[in-house]
Amino acid sequence: MRIDADLQRRLKSLKRAFLESVPPDDLDAVDKELLADIVPLIDLFGRVYYRLDVEGLSGVPDGPALVVINHNAGVSFGELLGFGARWYLERGYDDILHGLAHDAMLRIPYLKNFLMHGGGIRACRENGNRVLERGRKILVAPGGNLEAFRPYRDRHRIRFSGRTGFLRVALRHRAPIVPAVFIGGHETFYVINDGRFIVEALGLHRRFRLDTFPLFLGLPWGIGLGPLFHLPLPVRCRVRVLAPIPLDAWSPDDADDPAVLRHLYDEVTGRMQTALDELAAEEDG
Repeated sequence: MRIDADLQRRLKSLKRAFLESVPPDDLDAVDKELLADIVPLIDLFGRVYYRLDVEGLSGVPDGPALVVINHNAGVSFGELLGFGARWYLERGYDDILHGLAHDAMLRIPYLKNFLMHGGGIRACRENGNRVLERGRKILVAPGGNLEAFRPYRDRHRIRFSGRTGFLRVALRHRAPIVPAVFIGGHETFYVINDGRFIVEALGLHRRFRLDTFPLFLGLPWGIGLGPLFHLPLPVRCRVRVLAPIPLDAWSPDDADDPAVLRHLYDEVTGRMQTALDELAAEEDG
């Protein structure tokens, strides 16, 4: 069987994305030529496997911004990769989107390389500041693994657990916040319990920065225990990008004002919950 030369080149680039090591804090590790080769493959996978639909990307402003998302599907992030692919296909490869990656992801060598080539960067406030200073965009999921492994019954709930670090970074740079709501990915497995009591009993947050130790049903494990990857079921996924929330009315000093942080937190999570409720109703209908 002869492989088309164009496909062969793209597959070689995909292989290089996994094998070529790059530092986790390097903003210049993004390889636009490599992205141009592999993004169409990822987008094809998202369209076929997840029937992924993304709406609202045209409303994202130019310049620095925080793209704030809800975190689905544990640590199996096929829908998120599909969103990233659609981002570059619609907005171009110069509008770099840096996703903040948890330390646990960066300990997996080949996965770390793949994420860094695509714009991933170690999740910390310093890196967030550096990205915005460069005039680029950050993709952040404030809910972390508390939201990523929330029980199935809460799959249509925004769970940021009161975290406001993303707001502090945005305020210090007066960068607009662009909420984006994901639905579907949390139905690719079934979380029974998030296992926070295990984390507390074993001190896992202090040792490994874990907030959950979930019990779930998912492939290939059948019954899984812990923050493990799973093979996602081919569930339809959708992403709705909402209107940006400008921060022009606030000053960098407001990053330390609890009242401002509470106001913005309620606005962001409120808008996202409303959109998620609407998407859930559309899917159920």
